[in-house]
Amino acid sequence: MPAERRSFYDILAPIIYWDATFAIAGLEERESFHAECDAFARRLESESVLSVTSDFVYNELAFYKIKSALTDEGNRTGQHWLDVKRHNPTFIATVMPDVEVKKAELERVTLKISISDTVMEQAFRLMHTYSLLPTDAFHIAIAFNSGIHSFVSLDADFLRVDDIVVYTCVP
Repeated sequence: MPAERRSFYDILAPIIYWDATFAIAGLEERESFHAECDAFARRLESESVLSVTSDFVYNELAFYKIKSALTDEGNRTGQHWLDVKRHNPTFIATVMPDVEVKKAELERVTLKISISDTVMEQAFRLMHTYSLLPTDAFHIAIAFNSGIHSFVSLDADFLRVDDIVVYTCVP
């Protein structure tokens, strides 16, 4: 059965996995769909939905914060973000306090589920079967491994996977 698309106003599953697109949009005011994602995150909390995530979301959130800061600095100095990193390797340390704040915010509202050895095999099967990018496949495999089949995401690729529920605000 194909994925079921739900809006942020539909009935909620008792457990919902947050992918990185949703977590970043919900935590970052400058992101598209921030207001919608922030309101949905508050709804999940107020209705006692168990929100879960994984190490992959923390990784993507940290990368987003660091790359955004490097890009801003590159725009300010007329450099590519990778050149900022190469020429000023300690720059990342200046961003880490903000990364830590966002990490703490995510920890406050989600439960991090662990990654088992079977996740990699399942992720590769998902990549092959549904033509998913690796990170998307790993998010789904991690959730499946914990018996979770409901997701919140701004990534339409999730909708290609059979037998899941995807909450999204993206048309």
